Amino acid sequence: MELFDNITQRFRGILDRNNSKKSRNFSGDLFDFADYYNWNNLLGALPGVITNETALKFSAVWAAVRILSEIPASLPKSVLTRSGKNWEPNPNDPVAELLNYPNEFMSGFDFHETMNGSLQMKGNALALISSDRNGYPVKLLPINWSSVVVRISNREILYDIKDPLWNIYKTVTQDEVLHYKLFSSDGLVGRSPIAMARNNISLALGAEAYGKEFFDRGGNHKAVIETEKDFKSYTEYAKWREKYEEEHTGRGRNHDVPILQPGMKFHQLTMSMEDAQFIATRQFSLQDICRWFNVPPHLLGELSGATFSNIEHQDLQFIKYSLRGVIERQEAEWGKKLFSPQNQKNSKVNFDLDGLARGDMVARSTYTVNMVNAGVITPNEGREMESLQPKPNSDNLRIPANITGKPTA
Repeated sequence: MELFDNITQRFRGILDRNNSKKSRNFSGDLFDFADYYNWNNLLGALPGVITNETALKFSAVWAAVRILSEIPASLPKSVLTRSGKNWEPNPNDPVAELLNYPNEFMSGFDFHETMNGSLQMKGNALALISSDRNGYPVKLLPINWSSVVVRISNREILYDIKDPLWNIYKTVTQDEVLHYKLFSSDGLVGRSPIAMARNNISLALGAEAYGKEFFDRGGNHKAVIETEKDFKSYTEYAKWREKYEEEHTGRGRNHDVPILQPGMKFHQLTMSMEDAQFIATRQFSLQDICRWFNVPPHLLGELSGATFSNIEHQDLQFIKYSLRGVIERQEAEWGKKLFSPQNQKNSKVNFDLDGLARGDMVARSTYTVNMVNAGVITPNEGREMESLQPKPNSDNLRIPANITGKPTA
């Protein structure tokens, strides 16, 4: 850790000399430095150094980031406009077009997946807003967060952007960007889960590397060899060991029966406590990643504690306690940055979570029937919930016959 911190400080010094007017913040790690200068492969080769790219080599991190990127990207999105007491879909709003076609290079799914991927890896995601002459937003370009510096000047939040991919080198205000952020300690920038989980990820990758080397050499150290005579010299011992390993270790020789020289004895061993702890370490590392990303273990393929009865409840908890916060932040950002001040109170962006919250077929059908028969929704509204076409004469509420009196206003 001391070596790692020294390297970090040296890189900061280089940047301070190259940027005399501004200083970059790297959240205490080399993540942004590696991304900005495309040095992920170089820094990832250093012992103990974890970058975003090396972190993704751990399958649990890859799965967690993919799930938290793909699910928000796949949700139905719409612009709702207030009509009296109701909110009605407004597909003709310019913001509705941006939801599905943010720019000429990316589909709506690709854009939202890219933004959420950056959010989960770096704790922040940024998109530059381009507007037409009338002030309506017409394009969103995702900016590599590693090329952004956030600062405050004259009580205004500014973003210094130096993005070589889009050839964008300028300073913009907070009203000109969409900025998603995770948990923040200052309200300006979010904190990266991967940066905070660096030690856990390093342990997991270390265990993975140990396991690879372990099995590349032929699996468990199954035995020890005892001899009653001494080797005449270290050279004699080294030659014997080299020949033994050549004949009896490595892939394809794991189950060979060793043939020993006279006077040697072969003693079988069971799995050591260290090897047993290795298996537990792999499992605990996956559970650590679940905690860092707030994802249920069964979504990452860890089913040891899952049952048919509790997976559905875990899915609902995932929506309530993990996805909901992410989606709420994004809806608020869209509403604040993309609608005019006059329309902000009467227009909003809605990410539809209903499809994810549906239960099994029996629970869904029971819920819909009860809602229709109780007069809460019309039959056609129930059909719409199941993505079915409306039927004639099915737009009236069914009021149960045992309910009397006029409804209150």
